[in-house]
Amino acid sequence: MSANPAVRLSRFLIRCHPRRWRERYGDELLDVLDQHHAGPRTVLDLAFSALDAHLDPAWRARPALSGLRRGARAAAPYAAITGVLVLVLGAFVALKVWQENHWHPDSSGGVAAIAFSADRRVMVSAVGFDINGLDTVWDVADPARPRSLATFEGGAPTAITPDGRTVATVSFHDQSVLWNITNPARPVKMVTLPGYPDVLWGQAFSPDGRILAAAYTGRLELWDVANPTRPRRLTALAIEGAAPSHWYGYPSAIAFSPDGSTLALTTSRNRVALWDVARPARPVRVATLGGHTGPVAAVAFSPGGYLLADVGYDGAVLVFNIGNPGHPDSTARVRTVAGGQGTDGSLDYWDTDYALAFSADGHTLTVIADSAATASGIVAAPASQATSRWSLTDAGAATRGAVSHDTVRAAYRLAVAPGGRTVARGAPDGGTVTLSGLP
Repeated sequence: MSANPAVRLSRFLIRCHPRRWRERYGDELLDVLDQHHAGPRTVLDLAFSALDAHLDPAWRARPALSGLRRGARAAAPYAAITGVLVLVLGAFVALKVWQENHWHPDSSGGVAAIAFSADRRVMVSAVGFDINGLDTVWDVADPARPRSLATFEGGAPTAITPDGRTVATVSFHDQSVLWNITNPARPVKMVTLPGYPDVLWGQAFSPDGRILAAAYTGRLELWDVANPTRPRRLTALAIEGAAPSHWYGYPSAIAFSPDGSTLALTTSRNRVALWDVARPARPVRVATLGGHTGPVAAVAFSPGGYLLADVGYDGAVLVFNIGNPGHPDSTARVRTVAGGQGTDGSLDYWDTDYALAFSADGHTLTVIADSAATASGIVAAPASQATSRWSLTDAGAATRGAVSHDTVRAAYRLAVAPGGRTVARGAPDGGTVTLSGLP
């Protein structure tokens, strides 16, 4: 209800009160209306006040029974008006409550998360973070001809089990939701996990698909999802500063090691925390990896689990030897061939997106940086994609190999399929995903 109609209706309802009531309170209430913003609640309060005053014999000149009857008859039209107002306002409030507690999926937004199954046959993309969030299941067995199979309620962050049978996405109230996509054309919602009153910014499944890590701003939860229809919370850790400072940019900044015993996730201080989750009911923080001057965009473990690479929005890639997770050794620091600095020399977190992946043998690290021209934070032109490959020793020492530059369609999110040979590029609008082979 706009302000002017609410004010006019409020003044009308003041005039609907009995004469004696208006003589005593009318001018005072009109002054209050002039000084404060009238809304639906004001109108509703005055409507009930008018009805109550007409039914109260204390406000009548003749409080006798006959006068009360005449007053009741006189109040009947006002009661009818009040009843209609109550119904209209009640319907308005009920509609707003319904809208604010139900999903309204919209595929027109930017792709905010992309996840692949381990066999690279199924991909799930997520559009949006909020009430308009939507997940799409894709058949990508033939990357040259991806097929959209189904859409369902969701949004970023989104994760998929290695076997491609279960998807974790997000509910309206920032809770993890598990979906069964055994039949990818017909996703079935299985359960919504009890929530936590904060932002859910990252999710990851363990390599065996039995553990789900859910990262909130300031909290980490581990769930036993061996039976996804009956998940069991193993631990909930309230960790100060556990979340990234700009959580929207970090769907890939949480990952399990290949053996599932170590969990890496970003922190708000431009670092990566390593957790020993071999006993998921009692995780232990074993190390904190630093070295960036900007937030960390993505992390990845080598197939053998002895190396961890991270890329930051400062344009740097760090490679750590974590053969002993409690005493990691930074063995390589390399700078990507694109991104990292804004045009004014400051860190530019939003004009460049990053992805990284290890080869199947763990000896090659591929780093992709997409730099797109933006206007007011909105992608306004094609992106310049720089792809660099680094040869790694078993200990993690890096030597730069091939570097390529391409002009590509601007992406809102990048992801590399397992094996490091296919890159998925989520569009900044329209919900589309483009797959291409890496050189």
